[in-house]
Amino acid sequence: MDAQRSIFALTTRGLETVSADEVAALPGVTVGEVGYRRVAATCAAPLTPLLGLRTVDDVFLDVATWPDIGRPRSALVTLGALSAQLDLHEAAATCSEIRPVRSPPAFSVTANFVGKRNYGTEEIKRACADGIAARHGWTYTDDDGAADLNVRVFIEHEAAFVGVRLGHRPLYKRPYKQDHMPGSLKPTVAAALLYLVGMAPGLRVLDPCCGAGTILIEAALLGAEAQGGDNDAAAIIAAQTNAAAAGVAVKLQLWDAQALPIADGALERIVTNLPWGRQVDVHTALRTLYRQIGSEMRRVLAPGGQLALLTNAPHLVNLHGLRCDKQMEISLFGQTPTMMVFSA
Repeated sequence: MDAQRSIFALTTRGLETVSADEVAALPGVTVGEVGYRRVAATCAAPLTPLLGLRTVDDVFLDVATWPDIGRPRSALVTLGALSAQLDLHEAAATCSEIRPVRSPPAFSVTANFVGKRNYGTEEIKRACADGIAARHGWTYTDDDGAADLNVRVFIEHEAAFVGVRLGHRPLYKRPYKQDHMPGSLKPTVAAALLYLVGMAPGLRVLDPCCGAGTILIEAALLGAEAQGGDNDAAAIIAAQTNAAAAGVAVKLQLWDAQALPIADGALERIVTNLPWGRQVDVHTALRTLYRQIGSEMRRVLAPGGQLALLTNAPHLVNLHGLRCDKQMEISLFGQTPTMMVFSA
């Protein structure tokens, strides 16, 4: 029987409940606290399935929680001293059961915090790195890609949650993302949109504004029949490149999303990141564009189908005849767009 281990996952702000549901669905996993961008859990089963999570940014072995981390600069001394007390050998051994870890390992530190402080993330990283190196004699590197182990320090108000990344690279950094476009969607957010419409193998899914293809690729990786298009030929090329890197088949077409070459009621799911009119130039007035794309999406959605979209202008979305089941504000690109889920 596998030992019970404590873990935590970090996610996009606003996706905490979605990520908690995905984590809880894994065998042997029990979700505990769900906080700001963080899902804490215990796992009494093999840990490898955690590396297959799609909606979380990353997952860590929980190695410590430090209370009373203040905002003055004196907290840096405290962080260094606490880091020097960490014993990371067990975490290193656990990671080595899943992936190669050199002995002794090189390590990196990443840090972030909630709320204003009189010090920054680089100072947190240096204080913690000095303490860990003093205790273990391991080599510190600023290059996370070259490190065998990553130590994450996530300070939420007065508490610091410390973990060691289970995988070699962050989960949100999908290897297939070879080609990018302005406004290209974060893969974990794409996966969350798909999760909200119950994506499953065999379902026919459309992204009428596919950009670099992130939503379609995430759907295809789940076994869906994915098709989509864009009015930018460069986006179609980027999507083809990324789909090939992911090893999935995605049907792509250059088109105008305001006049889709698709039969009425042909798709069981529609999932898209609507143009925001900021990072991507929108020539048509956004209100008109949303109305016309919305009309086409309603037309091609099958009876009983579901539609999920992301937009920074939810007040412009008016899908007559569809029921809005959910709205969720998230944090993305320094903005607070809204996820909207509809059913026919």
